[in-house]
Amino acid sequence: MSSSIIIGKIISRLLRLFSSKGGTALPGLIALKINPNLINQIVKKNQLKSIIITGTNGKTTTSRLLGSMLQAQNLPFLHNRSGSNLLRGIAAALINQSDISGRIKVKLARRIKVKLAIWEIDEAVVFTAVKQLQPKIILFNNLSRDQLDRYGELDSILKSWQESLSILPADAQVIINRTDQRLKQLHFPQIIYFGQVLSLGHYQQANILAAQALAHTLKLKPSSISQGLASFRPAFGRGETFTFQQKQIKILLVKNPAGLTAVLNQLQDNQQLNQPLLIALNDLIADGTDVSWIWDANLEILKDRRTPIIVSGLRTADLALRLKYAGVKEKLIQIEPSLNHAWQKFIAQPGRNHNILPTYTAMLALRQLLSQQKIIHSSWQD
Repeated sequence: MSSSIIIGKIISRLLRLFSSKGGTALPGLIALKINPNLINQIVKKNQLKSIIITGTNGKTTTSRLLGSMLQAQNLPFLHNRSGSNLLRGIAAALINQSDISGRIKVKLARRIKVKLAIWEIDEAVVFTAVKQLQPKIILFNNLSRDQLDRYGELDSILKSWQESLSILPADAQVIINRTDQRLKQLHFPQIIYFGQVLSLGHYQQANILAAQALAHTLKLKPSSISQGLASFRPAFGRGETFTFQQKQIKILLVKNPAGLTAVLNQLQDNQQLNQPLLIALNDLIADGTDVSWIWDANLEILKDRRTPIIVSGLRTADLALRLKYAGVKEKLIQIEPSLNHAWQKFIAQPGRNHNILPTYTAMLALRQLLSQQKIIHSSWQD
């Protein structure tokens, strides 16, 4: 175990020295090549109580909400906050927080050992994550079509989730969103259901309910839950808002039809469908190379729009075509493949509330662009 951790730490140090990009999972990837059981070994050595949060949407926000509640109660925890939500991201987080023997570093300020770990887990790797982490709690938030070029159909994912439950420890607790009808097919001796039917534009409220369900399962104090909610700051791109040139800019990550439709419904509920709008669609691996999902999203919500929509990204033409078929007037679809040029056009538009809807890698490119122009702080993390 020690050799794989040492190599992972060396790679991590080199990346920090020679690369400006943080949050890489490469150390975890290499370490797992050397020692495939590294995650399980570190978890067992430290007796970590792992909490898995999975689903197509809401993993990051739910995880950070729970983290905010734990902080309010002064409970230290690990979180793959800046790594990927694949096994390599988990391994990288563990390597970063361990000494060379695999022992999690003690919080020096209060000498309290870390016993909790929050893991955002991609819906396609839940089985292997459960096998390695042997979690005490697993939350299934939702399941919808997402990046089918990598993951396959929903039925196959749901089947793998049920297989994951078959290898869970007997004392584990499973938390399921009752509003997703597909998830009712999952079976386990101990299931806690949460959630309520919300109006279409209130998807963030669903994440709050998920985090509250986790907090209650962990028996956190009510005051810690409310304080955590009050102090929560969204991750960059997940509803993060900032002000520029006296305009309120909101960035809302979209990566699948359910997420995009939910964001558009939110804009409709907030009466912002005619406010300046920039949509950026990429098709890199992290986005999913199959962008046909845009045809499943309810872009028809925009058909009565009276102001321009700026369309950008690597798949600008596909998005423009989809908007045309959604009923948006052609003269209102402004095509600008360059994200930099799209931003300049976007920010020049009149209006108080400006909304940007990027896919994942477009969001990262936007963050870099805004940081270079000193519009946001470079320390913002996704």
